[in-house]
Amino acid sequence: MMEYSDFESENTDLLRNGTSNADVDAEFEDDEEEIQMSSQEVLEALQRAWINEKFAPDLLPYEDALVEMVMIQLVHMEENLATANKNDLLYIVHRMEVERIRFIVASYLRCRLQKLETYAPHIIEVESGRPRNSKRLSAAEHKFAVDFHESVENHFNELVTRHMPQNHQDDERARRVIPNLDTHVFARARQDVGEYSLAGGELSVNIRAGAVHLFRYCDIEPLIIEGQLELI
Repeated sequence: MMEYSDFESENTDLLRNGTSNADVDAEFEDDEEEIQMSSQEVLEALQRAWINEKFAPDLLPYEDALVEMVMIQLVHMEENLATANKNDLLYIVHRMEVERIRFIVASYLRCRLQKLETYAPHIIEVESGRPRNSKRLSAAEHKFAVDFHESVENHFNELVTRHMPQNHQDDERARRVIPNLDTHVFARARQDVGEYSLAGGELSVNIRAGAVHLFRYCDIEPLIIEGQLELI
């Protein structure tokens, strides 16, 4: 009989600075504090990142470390399943758990992909102005966004733009779709935040652990990235 799920029994090390960070290499270079997390905690953190990504109107920082560790654990689980008795009830339970975890990873990446396709030119421009340790895209995502944007623009030019008057052929910026950061979202506090300013300092609210609030996304995005709030 195979051992219980790797996600219940193994421990992994996660290099984190307390905030989401799309650049794992920068974490190693900056020699950030090493925090030990159980495999179950890693999975829960990835699930939280998925829900945040799903409800956030803008693209959040890519959780490279979490995705990498979960994928490594999936490989180990698949290796265990390959040698297990397929008629064993425990095998069926583990197979369902593997498929559930794969669904979470795929859904998280799919949410990000949809935003990249919808807001590609805007995301590329904003990302280029961010410092290296604040980048939100992985290298693969950045390449995809650039290639996708170029393909769409070339296709649009062939079908439409080149047939338009010259003074309307450079209206790429006018065609851009940008995320609505004024969208209201429900957020739950994971810890006590205290008095927090909203609407540019015009209002303030006392945010306590476990409380659920309705906020404008742009007012609380820093708290979501820092992990103090989670979207629901």
